[in-house]
Amino acid sequence: MTIISVHNRKVSYTDSGKGIPIVFLHPPGMGKAVFHNQKVLSDKYRVITYDMCGSGYSSTFEEPVTIEALSDELHAVLNQLGVEKAIVVGYSAGCSVAQHFVISHPERSLSLLLSGGFPRVKTSLLKLEFQAGLWFTKTAPKQLADIIGTAHAKTKTERAHLVQSMIRSDPMNWHDFYQAALTYSCLNQLSMIDIPFLAMYGQFAHYTRAHASDYQRHLKNANIAIVRHAFHELPTRKSDQLNHMIDTFIQAKVL
Repeated sequence: MTIISVHNRKVSYTDSGKGIPIVFLHPPGMGKAVFHNQKVLSDKYRVITYDMCGSGYSSTFEEPVTIEALSDELHAVLNQLGVEKAIVVGYSAGCSVAQHFVISHPERSLSLLLSGGFPRVKTSLLKLEFQAGLWFTKTAPKQLADIIGTAHAKTKTERAHLVQSMIRSDPMNWHDFYQAALTYSCLNQLSMIDIPFLAMYGQFAHYTRAHASDYQRHLKNANIAIVRHAFHELPTRKSDQLNHMIDTFIQAKVL
C-alpha cells in the first residue's frame, strides 16, 4: 500500500506502468479495489487508482463530501504524482467526479471515459439505488458492503477483496458521496467537454444506459459503446471487454 499526503490527509493509491496516464475514479465506498482488473492496462499505459477520501485505506474527510471536493482531491493527487494531463475514467457515481474534473480542468484532461455514466440522475431505478445506498450507509454499512461485493465479484477471493476495502470506508463519507452524486447535474455544462469522449454501458443496465441520450444530445462527438449480455458491473464482471474498449478508444482517438 502506497500513501501520499493530500490536503493533510493520507491517500492510498497505486501507480503502475509507463506511458500516457489513465486515472480511474470509483463509486461511493468501493475504493480502488474495484479496478483491480484494470491493472493489466499498465502493460501499455500508466495506470493510477486511488481511494477517494473516506474510502478504502484513505483518511476520512471531516467536512461534507461533495463532487467539487472530490474533483479538487483528484487535482491534488495528479499534482502530487507529477501528472500534467491524464485520461480520466469514471465508474458509476465516480463518473460525476470525472465529469466535473474535466469540465473544471480541461487543461489537465486528455479524454473522458465513463462506465455506466450519467450527467444527472433521471431514471427512477437509479434514484432508488442511490436512496437505498443512503439508507444502508446510515443503518447497515457492512451489509451494504456484502451486497455490493457479491454483485461485483466473480469469485470468492474477488468478493473478499472488495468487501475488505468497503468495510474500511467511513460510513458518513460514503453517505455524503451518495447524496452528492444523487443531486449532481452537469447536463448544462456537457457542451464544454471538447475532448475525446466515450460512454460504455452493459446491455441490460437500462437504468444507466438510458442516460446515453443525454450525451448524444449535448456532445458533438459522443461515442457510445454497449457491452453485450452485461449489466452495470463492467470493471469486474466484464473486465476483458471493458479493457479492450478503453485500449481501442485510446489508440484511435487519443494517441
